[in-house]
Amino acid sequence: LDPRAGQALMQTGPYQGTVNVLIGPEGGLSPTEVATAQAAGYCGVRIGPRVLRTETAAVVALALLQALGGDFGR
Repeated sequence: LDPRAGQALMQTGPYQGTVNVLIGPEGGLSPTEVATAQAAGYCGVRIGPRVLRTETAAVVALALLQALGGDFGR
């Protein structure tokens, strides 16, 4: 996972289209799973130094996508 990807994502501004989010297990994805996801077009992004529970990570990801999409500024 490239920590710079999150910074680049924040600088892109509002997105349009479909966003797919892959949330792995609390122990993390295996190297094979990471390689498979990358081959499918996923870009690894870290959302902070903490390890989130799987059910919490989904809520955080949706909130970040709404913030990036400008949903909170309307």
